[in-house]
Amino acid sequence: MFASNIFGNEDELFAFLGDVEALLRRGQPDVAAGLLESQLGDLADEGNELARMCLKVPVGAIRLVGWEHLGEKMAKLDRPGKPVTAISIDISAPFEMPVLSEKHGNFYEPDLDTVFYTDSLYKFTGATRQAMLDSYTPKGGPWTGHFEHVDNTISVRGLGGIYGDVLLAQKACRADDHDDAMEQDAAALASAFVAVRLHQAIKATAEGRGLPRPFTLIVGNNESFPYYDAAVLTRLEYEEFLDDEGEEDGGSYDEMFAPLIAAPMPDDYDPFASIPGEDQVSGKSLRKRLRETVAEQEVANDVAPSGFGGLINKLLKRSA
Repeated sequence: MFASNIFGNEDELFAFLGDVEALLRRGQPDVAAGLLESQLGDLADEGNELARMCLKVPVGAIRLVGWEHLGEKMAKLDRPGKPVTAISIDISAPFEMPVLSEKHGNFYEPDLDTVFYTDSLYKFTGATRQAMLDSYTPKGGPWTGHFEHVDNTISVRGLGGIYGDVLLAQKACRADDHDDAMEQDAAALASAFVAVRLHQAIKATAEGRGLPRPFTLIVGNNESFPYYDAAVLTRLEYEEFLDDEGEEDGGSYDEMFAPLIAAPMPDDYDPFASIPGEDQVSGKSLRKRLRETVAEQEVANDVAPSGFGGLINKLLKRSA
């Protein structure tokens, strides 16, 4: 049962979510985040807890694990005349609802798929952002489902404080008799918020720590609402970015792009603890901060949580 205090009907909801995805595809994730934060802010003011929790997760709180292994993974998958030319990092919905522990409450980090593509079906190598935009259909890009390899090279830390609650909200709103308008609004907007925050964090990491070599980088949702799919950087954009950074920093890429290594979640981890002297930052300012910071060598768990990954009963179904 559809219910909303924001949208007049499901078409309006999907139109709004489509506008957010369009901003991602045009390379404007910070603007997309601003749209969602505005709506979530209104819900938080009305007392919705999930909306309030989302607003307490800045881009700077999100860290990617396994980034330093992308190069070696690509080298293993490269074939003569058929190198890896694109990677998509996708939120993969679990087969079933995760078992949430009493110790950590609803804490649950998103399961990520790292999907490797070549130019076999779609020519990522020379594709501009506009060319990729023009190639999309209502079912996604022409490369969708035509990958060379998929694994869990990349995992994420920092979204677990809200993602478990997002999954529970999706499940609650799936019931035919669910008619709480605020809860349905929060579930839809929070789901989109998680996707956009991940997109922002991956963009900041790619530009702050660098890619092992130029390729097209995509972030999406694998059978996971709201089913987003958008390029973070095209290969051409990344090459241009390197040229610009080389002029500014004298071409010292090895020093500028240190490996990103994150520590595992400690037992007393509080995802909403404030960091003294650190306000919420945009993706752009975070990228600047990443370039200025030398990564500390910390022990990291580079294996995403096992036991989940794949399909979930959807909150909403995308029209064919």
